[in-house]
Amino acid sequence: MIPTLAEIKISLSNALQYMRFNSAQIIPTSVTPEFFWKSFFAAVLCLPSTIYLTITRPLETAPTIDLFALLLIDSLFYIISWIAYPVMMHLLLVLHKKEKQFGTFIIQYNWLQVWQSLIFHLLFILTQSNFLPDTLGNFLSLISLLYILATQAYMTKTTLETGWFSATAFVFFNIVLAQAILALHQNMMYL
Repeated sequence: MIPTLAEIKISLSNALQYMRFNSAQIIPTSVTPEFFWKSFFAAVLCLPSTIYLTITRPLETAPTIDLFALLLIDSLFYIISWIAYPVMMHLLLVLHKKEKQFGTFIIQYNWLQVWQSLIFHLLFILTQSNFLPDTLGNFLSLISLLYILATQAYMTKTTLETGWFSATAFVFFNIVLAQAILALHQNMMYL
């Protein structure tokens, strides 16, 4: 299901409000199964940035598999990374008796990924251009990462109607899951 341009605009606008820590300006949208599945179109919007970062980021050692297998593995893990967190979050929210907020949370989480992907993309270009000294680039990277984690926590706190501690724990869980997927992905490249 592909969302309309108007739906994409509203969804990205709502995600931008979370990036501004301003949930009061969010346009209410109904959480329907159709709108839930349309939110995964955000993965398509993040794909060009992901491809660019994958191609331009140097690897420590060359992969031991051929190019077709590498492309297949990268594609598979891109899909896994977009599916694993929602599946695991649904299980966690059922345990915390917050499964009613699951749809809203995932819709906002998916669209927030577009802005975060854009920030990482621009930051990578800026740091690789040698326009900034290395120490300033590293500092900017750290500040950007902290900002992105804070916006995820704010969005989680708002959509799940929970406290900062729980929201931070959910964000930490996202980091751990992402690192586990990344480690598995790296291992698959050197079979």
